[in-house]
Amino acid sequence: MAGDAFQDLMPFNHCWGCGADNPAGLRLKSIWSADDPEVAIARFHPRTEHMAGPRHILNGGIIATILDCHGVCTSVADAYRREGREIGRGDTIWFATGSLDVTYRAPAPIDAAVELQARVIERADRKTVVDSTLVAADDVCARAVVTAVRVPPWWLRA
Repeated sequence: MAGDAFQDLMPFNHCWGCGADNPAGLRLKSIWSADDPEVAIARFHPRTEHMAGPRHILNGGIIATILDCHGVCTSVADAYRREGREIGRGDTIWFATGSLDVTYRAPAPIDAAVELQARVIERADRKTVVDSTLVAADDVCARAVVTAVRVPPWWLRA
C-alpha cells in the first residue's frame, strides 16, 4: 500500500483500533484504492494475541473493531474529499460510530494478513453509511454496515 493512511492524517486520533496517536492499539491504516478511487482498502496483520477460542482463528471482536474503524475512517476521508480538502486541513472533520451491523460468514485465519474494503453507500449532512468487507485468502469472512455520525470538533477535546 502506498500513500498516507487516513489515520496518520487525522488529528486527535487516539482510537484503540486505528489511532495513530495510540501506540498500544491495533494501528489500522486505510487508503484509497489505486484501482478504484471510491473504495478504501487496508491490510491488517493479526498477531497471536488476537486469537479467538481456537488458536488459529481471528477473534470476532477484533474483526468488528477493524471493520468499524475502517468504515468510520473512510467516512472521515470521504467528507474531507467532498469538501475539497486534504485530511486534517482546516476545521477538523470527525465521525463516531452510530451503528455497526456485522455479519460473520467464515472464520478468518490468524496466520495471514486480512484485507478490508470499504465503500460509501449513503451520504447525508450528518451521517455516512459504509459497506465494509474483511477478506482472507479470497474469502469474504465478514461484512459490516457502519453508520458513521459526524460530530462537532469540540467533541474530540471534551
